[in-house]
Amino acid sequence: MNSLEKQHLIKKENLNKTYYFQSILQEACRLKLLTDSEFENIQLQCLQLLAKQTERYTGGESSSIKIETAQNILQSISYSIGVYLKNTSDTDKIVAMLKQKPLSELYQKGMELIKEQLDASKQLLHTIQNDCIITDNIAYNDTIQNGISSFFSDYDAEFASQDSSASIDYPICCDKMQLTGVEYIYDYLQKLSLENQFCKNFTDHDIHCLLQGYNDNYKDLLINIFELVLTNLVGSVLTDNDIIQLNIEPLDRQYLQQKLSNLSKYELDTMLQDASTKLNREFNISDKLLEEHIGMAIPEMSVRLRNALDNNRLDSIFISLKERCTQPVFQFEDGEKINDELFRKITSEIRECRYISDKISIIKREIHSITDLVDIFEGYCIFDNEFFDIFRSFEDMELALLLNRQSKYSEDEKEWHDRLNCFFKEIDLTRRDRIKKLSETINLD
Repeated sequence: MNSLEKQHLIKKENLNKTYYFQSILQEACRLKLLTDSEFENIQLQCLQLLAKQTERYTGGESSSIKIETAQNILQSISYSIGVYLKNTSDTDKIVAMLKQKPLSELYQKGMELIKEQLDASKQLLHTIQNDCIITDNIAYNDTIQNGISSFFSDYDAEFASQDSSASIDYPICCDKMQLTGVEYIYDYLQKLSLENQFCKNFTDHDIHCLLQGYNDNYKDLLINIFELVLTNLVGSVLTDNDIIQLNIEPLDRQYLQQKLSNLSKYELDTMLQDASTKLNREFNISDKLLEEHIGMAIPEMSVRLRNALDNNRLDSIFISLKERCTQPVFQFEDGEKINDELFRKITSEIRECRYISDKISIIKREIHSITDLVDIFEGYCIFDNEFFDIFRSFEDMELALLLNRQSKYSEDEKEWHDRLNCFFKEIDLTRRDRIKKLSETINLD
């Protein structure tokens, strides 16, 4: 009997994640776990907290505020209490706490958790901004570099803790839209960090080719990069090839159409779960949160896959990588150098940037000469692993020009030489050979 899971009177699945505190009270009253007097006492304590917070809101100058403001403050109090209550998995204990502990104590503990999540969210965003995927997808870049930052500047933990105002356009997988406030932001950033971590198994060039294969106009689309990468990898496992790779060829899709078409929902779900488990092993994924996130993505993948199989449209699910067909947006040429004054201004601007993505944007916008680029690399405004992020953002031609320039001045060893050599060791052999051959055709004399 000890192995049996304890049955709680209040089922967690019946509770509203947005209005958790109110939901607990409603269920406790419905199941008669709270007497009328106990419920009235909790309501009275809520009003006392509201009066205290209203006084703080007005700075003690007035107890009269707009009804909408009072309602907002009361929602903030309820949200903060709910954040603390969610920390207890045993709903029976939650009811006991509401009976025995002052509501002001639960509120204060909730506020402490909110501040902890707020600090953790800021750190997560900082990490993500400095180690994000280098991509042209507008929603991804705008959300990471600008959109979420507005939450931290506007968030009012004391009087509007339930608000989660931010400009978030980039969709993550398994988004918990029922969460609000800092809980939502923390959950969003945690999942985005996990998705970036998973996608880092591949070069930014590989990711670009996958997105290009999905849609030539991927820059403007609201797509989840992790979902596309994971789906192709699951497809690669299902092809039964010896090597798991990101690319899915047309022949692979034909094979999968035949293999998966007649499976029942249970059989398809099981096969996808098994494939995700194999992926975890192959990529040595030991992060339990990442394992869970991958597992949570499978049911939705199964729905999309079943629909594609029924319509013989696996090309919309399993994507063939596609190289960029058009000329790059920017291209370095060994033309006239920019003047010294402008160069000093650019290097100063780069040096002051907090995020590498901003440095990359300045380089792409202002530097159009391989000579100037090398001067930037040697101008003490690019540091450590920032070189790798910049190299990852370059097309083959830019890398070939750098490789060509490096070979001509190898006797004068510079930091960027070492960084470039290390970068080339990381990229796949096919691309490395392609860039090397391209470099050999360039004449900068």
